[in-house]
Amino acid sequence: MREIKVEIDENGKVKILYSGFAGGACFEEAKKLYTLLKAQGLDVTIEATQVTPEFYSTASAAKVKEVNGG
Repeated sequence: MREIKVEIDENGKVKILYSGFAGGACFEEAKKLYTLLKAQGLDVTIEATQVTPEFYSTASAAKVKEVNGG
């Protein structure tokens, strides 16, 4: 199941966590989200991007499934 969590701290700093996305699919979803936010007049600046271990394991599992015809 895909999930996007948005956390906003007391200083207004936003952290967005993506889970359940295969490989770089989370980056495509992030682009869509940032575009929507900018369209609403919000100033969106990416300070850092951190890939989790799920990025690699999910990507590998998706590739194996495609090769096996699943």
